[in-house]
Amino acid sequence: MDWKLTKSLYIIVFLLMNIALLYIYVYEHRESVNEIEQSPDILSRTDINMSNIEEYEPVEMNILTGAVEDFSSQDVLRQEVEPEHVRGTEIVVEFEESGPTMVERNLENYTDEYVYRGEEYKYDEMMSTGDRFIFNQVYEDFPIFNHEAARIIFEGEGRQVKLMEQTRLTNLQENEYTLNIQAKPPVEVVEELYVSEEISDEAVINDARLGYYIILSGDENVMLRPKWELNITDEGETRTLYVDATTDSGEIIESE
Repeated sequence: MDWKLTKSLYIIVFLLMNIALLYIYVYEHRESVNEIEQSPDILSRTDINMSNIEEYEPVEMNILTGAVEDFSSQDVLRQEVEPEHVRGTEIVVEFEESGPTMVERNLENYTDEYVYRGEEYKYDEMMSTGDRFIFNQVYEDFPIFNHEAARIIFEGEGRQVKLMEQTRLTNLQENEYTLNIQAKPPVEVVEELYVSEEISDEAVINDARLGYYIILSGDENVMLRPKWELNITDEGETRTLYVDATTDSGEIIESE
């Protein structure tokens, strides 16, 4: 695959798509836009609960590009990882009785001390379960959400870890063809979800995290867009949604 050509074509399509989306946003959804602009405190007229959301500190973000790391091609790994644990783009370790325990703090310490580039990963409480602990790779402290190419998974039975799988993105950098844009505050994203009837006026926003989501993945290369991850309980159902943090594309991705 010619990645440079693919990336250039993607940028062109991306720009055209955003122009089209801007047209739709301005002309076809004028009533919704006016409602938000004229009522900046629109959520105060609902019972939407955002008390769990921390105060937002404005930050500028950009689209990222990177590559899926092939561990088998890294000479440095020969000193840090046992060769039998390397399986191309994965590091897989099977434990018997000497492995770590399925406790968050223990796995955080183990990841920092014993896992290859472990300091680049952070525990994902939202996506972890009792027998499956997930650590997301981060870029400048922002997590890379919900993708098999940028995380560590610990699986276990009871308190004992039985298996660790690691993947990693390398050469992460801001896209040279796009600009840094200030991320929208979570209250604005929630307003958009409410106005578009994606959530009701009684929704509870359990958590909101700012990070990156992989939107384009080739054989080796990836492109990531800034996203808000919102965990929402609404009408008896809990969902995790990923919403664009710097554009008004209207794209909403729901975690399976």
